[in-house]
Amino acid sequence: MSQSQNTQANVLYVDDLQTNLILFQATFERDYNIILAESAAKALEILKEQEIQVLVTDQRMPDMTGTELLEIVAAEYPEVRRFLLTAFTDFETVVEAVNKGHIHGYINKPLQADEVRISINNSLEMYYLRRKNSEIMIELEKANQELMGLDGMKSEIIKVISQEIRNPLNRIMGTLHLLKDKMEGQELASVINILDSSVSRLEDFSSMTEQISILKSPGHTLDIIDLNLKQVIEYGMIEVSEQMKEKGIELDLQNGASEVTIMGESDLLVSCLVNILRNAMDHTGKGETITIKTAQSENQVMCEVIDQGLNYSDKLLEDLTSQLTATDHKLNLNLGIDLALSQMIMEAHGGNIVFEKANGSRASVKMLFNGHEPAEPEQE
Repeated sequence: MSQSQNTQANVLYVDDLQTNLILFQATFERDYNIILAESAAKALEILKEQEIQVLVTDQRMPDMTGTELLEIVAAEYPEVRRFLLTAFTDFETVVEAVNKGHIHGYINKPLQADEVRISINNSLEMYYLRRKNSEIMIELEKANQELMGLDGMKSEIIKVISQEIRNPLNRIMGTLHLLKDKMEGQELASVINILDSSVSRLEDFSSMTEQISILKSPGHTLDIIDLNLKQVIEYGMIEVSEQMKEKGIELDLQNGASEVTIMGESDLLVSCLVNILRNAMDHTGKGETITIKTAQSENQVMCEVIDQGLNYSDKLLEDLTSQLTATDHKLNLNLGIDLALSQMIMEAHGGNIVFEKANGSRASVKMLFNGHEPAEPEQE
C-alpha cells in the first residue's frame, strides 16, 4: 500500500470516553484521517454517510458493546476492517468477537502506537486488495453474463472463457482467498472458487514446507520466550475466523488454565494450533461447534481441540490413534502435512500431540506441554 493510500484511509475510532477519543486522534492524525464517534449508534450513522476503511472500537460502552457493534458492521459493511480494543484480555469477549464480529485483530490497552500502526497498515493492505479485486470480479461477471446468453457452440464458449479469465486470474492469483464471499454460483465463479481452494491450499503447503525445512535444518534452535497460552489461542482463533465464518462453524472456549505461561516460539505454536483447528473444521458440520479446552496439572499443560467427529473412517481413526500418542514420535505424512507439522512443532518444544475419541462420536487433538525445556529438532 502506498503512502497516499495510507494518508487517505478513513479510520473510525469508537469510545465513550472523550479523553480516549482526543488521545487517539492526537496519536494517529498524521497517519490517517481519524473520524471519532462517542457511541456505537453514532458510529453506525457515520458508516451510512461515508466510506470507512478501518473500524477500531472499545469493548465496554453503554447501550451497545464493541462486540455488538462489530457484529452489525460485519453483516452490513463486511468490507470494513474490524478491530476490538480491550483494557484486558478476556477469553469470552475475544471468542464472541471472532464468532459474531469476525474481527481482523484486537488491540490491548494501553495503546502501543507502533503496534497499532502496523496492525492498521497490514489491514489496509487487505482492504485495498479486496477493493481492487472486486473491480476485477465485476469485469469477470460482465463477461460471464455475455457468455451465458450464447446458445450452443460450447467449445467456442470454453475457448472464450479461457481467454477472458487468463489475464485477470494472473493478477489476482496471490489474493484469491479474499474473494470467496464476493462470488456467485455461476460458471466463472465456480472456476475461480476451485482455483481459490487450490491456491489457498498450495499457499498453506508452501508455508508448512518452509516451517518443516527450518525445523529440520542442522543447528536450528528455537526462539524461546515466555508465552501466555491464552494469547496463543486468541491468535490462532483470529487466524481461522474467516474460514470458520465461511463454513458456518463456531468456537466454544472452555478455559481451565487462564493464566498459564508456556515456553516456546510464538509463530510456531500459533501455526500448530491453527493446523489442528483446520483439521477440526474438516470433521465439523455447518452450524456445529468446535470446542477448545485448556487445563494444567503439576507437570503438564494441555490445550485440547474437540471436533464433531464427522468424516472419520475406521482406518483414519486407527491411524490417528496409533500415530499421535504420547510415546510414538515417528513422523507420518500419510496423516496429512497439517497434523504432521503440528506433531513436529510440539516435539521440538518437548511436548506431544495426542489424538483421542471424545464423548460420543466426537474426537480431540491435544497439545501437551510437559513442563521442561524444548528439545532440539530431530535431525535427518
